[in-house]
Amino acid sequence: MTAAVIDWEAVYKQYEPKVRAYITSRVGNAEDIKDLCADVFCNVIKQRERFSGEEKAVSSFIFVITKRTVAKYYRTHRISIEIPEGMADETDIEQQTIDAETLDRLADALEKLDERLRDIISLHYYGEKTLTEMAAAMGMSYPNMKILHKKALNQLKKLIVQ
Repeated sequence: MTAAVIDWEAVYKQYEPKVRAYITSRVGNAEDIKDLCADVFCNVIKQRERFSGEEKAVSSFIFVITKRTVAKYYRTHRISIEIPEGMADETDIEQQTIDAETLDRLADALEKLDERLRDIISLHYYGEKTLTEMAAAMGMSYPNMKILHKKALNQLKKLIVQ
């Protein structure tokens, strides 16, 4: 089947709840979730001419666009905290250097993790999601999520120590 044969309105109706659930599991702000979901389907429509796969490949096509949209969101919405002016005077410069080096090693280690494990760490520690919430959103059992979380922490530990 070509892109002209696929009923994109039906595709939207079928995949919108799945896309919304995926985005919700990774983004906490309700307004951002709505915007990102709309962005995904705008991109699907814009790129539908490039899609030349069969109807069964539509889910992969949409998932790739969804994943890229969420990644772009994280790149453009990084959390930044302003450091008070007097803080440098109160803190030991040596400790600041050690903390910065540790954060750099942590960032490097996170980049080396498998994407799924990186998502688990990000959602749990930065997205403040519980393991139970993450397991439900990702469609897996709590014990499995607990094992993956432990695996991610162990791999991070090994990567940081290297």
